[in-house]
Amino acid sequence: MNFQNIPLDHHFIPSVNKGMTTGHKLMIVLHGRGDTLDSYKTLTSEINVTGLNYLLLNAPFTESFGYTWYDDSFDLMDHRYLESLKRLKGVLSSCLSARISPSDIFLFGFSQGARMVLDFFLHEEKKFAGVLALSPRMSHFEPFPKFNHLQCDTPLFVAHGLYDPIIPFQETSNELTTWQSQMNNMIFESYEMAHEIDILEIQKVRQWLNDYL
Repeated sequence: MNFQNIPLDHHFIPSVNKGMTTGHKLMIVLHGRGDTLDSYKTLTSEINVTGLNYLLLNAPFTESFGYTWYDDSFDLMDHRYLESLKRLKGVLSSCLSARISPSDIFLFGFSQGARMVLDFFLHEEKKFAGVLALSPRMSHFEPFPKFNHLQCDTPLFVAHGLYDPIIPFQETSNELTTWQSQMNNMIFESYEMAHEIDILEIQKVRQWLNDYL
């Protein structure tokens, strides 16, 4: 995969082997607040699926110990949030130039990154290979947008820790109600964990991905 002009710091990890897949699918990975893409290099090997390439991204703004996609404000007009969405659109344009269609792209994010992939998916109005949001901070839209048929058919996997002290489980669950009313292929799972990525969660992600590779 030959990417050019990606507007964010990034790291590409090619698939180990194609197996029975085309080997052409790509997962774009977004970290949480204060983290870096380096934390997710190991995660890709833990997911351990055949025929999936990874594009790990750093958020555009610096934080004390890493990077951030936006500030403490959850305002939908926050300039850093909007700039991050703009950069993600640029990443998608780079993928299209590399002849990778949205239907071959999975969007993956944790915490802040999970909010960004959900909102980016909502704004793009395209059918992606799938969207995975782990422990997301959910945006509140009023009114909530109506999905088109391409979005409704995109597979969506959301997971959250029951004991999350950073982003309460119930907060995410409440916001997902509207999503569930429109999505045709959505899974929302809870795990007995805090604000983290758990091994049982990774196993479920692996199983879910294998259904769409």
